[in-house]
Amino acid sequence: MRSVLRQLLTLLALVASIGAASVTVVHADPVFTTSGGGLVGVRLLDPSPGVGFESQNYIFDNVQPGAAIKRRVEVSNDIDKPRTIEVYTGAAAKRGDQYTVQDRGTTNRLTGWTSVDKQTLTLARGATAVVTVTITVPADAPVGTQYGVVWVQAAADGSGLSTGSRVGVRVYPTVVPPSGQTADFTISGLTAERDSAGRAVVVADVRNTGSWALDLDGELTLVGPEGLTVGPVYPDAATIARGATGKVRFVIANSADLPSGPWQASVKLRSGPIEHAHSGTVDFPAAGTGTGSLGSLGSLGGLGSLGS
Repeated sequence: MRSVLRQLLTLLALVASIGAASVTVVHADPVFTTSGGGLVGVRLLDPSPGVGFESQNYIFDNVQPGAAIKRRVEVSNDIDKPRTIEVYTGAAAKRGDQYTVQDRGTTNRLTGWTSVDKQTLTLARGATAVVTVTITVPADAPVGTQYGVVWVQAAADGSGLSTGSRVGVRVYPTVVPPSGQTADFTISGLTAERDSAGRAVVVADVRNTGSWALDLDGELTLVGPEGLTVGPVYPDAATIARGATGKVRFVIANSADLPSGPWQASVKLRSGPIEHAHSGTVDFPAAGTGTGSLGSLGSLGGLGSLGS
């Protein structure tokens, strides 16, 4: 029985660590091979700040609300005939060390901020074209890092060339507070509950102690009875207004039968370069007993700021 339970919890941890909409990992290669045997590619022309591989291949920078980032990318066609190529922005997320992308048409903050000056290109074999990518950050944008991809994809032409293959440049600007403003937060406690579907949920109580709104991301790990572990589990999107308190929810997938506990919960939350951690003991309500919080269980020793 213990072996079966361990296998179940291992599966829960795996499921929870994968975003439901994620489909693939963005690779850094400047070109990809299509199923038709040709090549279509994209290359960043304007390096991002810093040195090294990421600076040469990805679009990222610190940017204040109300400002903009512009970068140029070069699109190439090495398919054996003229080709129409689509250029568009897609949503992405970073879960732990894994950069995941989402289905075409899925949006997030960054897709709404990002535009390209050429959405379609018709290129002869061996031809290239330059596309300007502009990220315009709203004046009231919260502090935090946003994730996306500028995609290049060959349009369908009835030849059998797959439009599922695509190549992209990662995009992840970090919004920082305006000059004279500050950004920080504290985690005051953890609660355990079950939602209306019976799933186990850990809630972090957060106070925005800075002078600007924050977007928060992070991860949860649980160590429970007899050393059972769950995680990492990633939170629902959360924005905490200036001076406000809020809750960051970690919903554990397929967890209706998760034991009540006690569980040692460890949470890390971040907003851009600001990161804090907190731990506490939680017990989930028994499955089938309804929803609701057990109340804040306090800290068993806050881990403090982890820096950038």
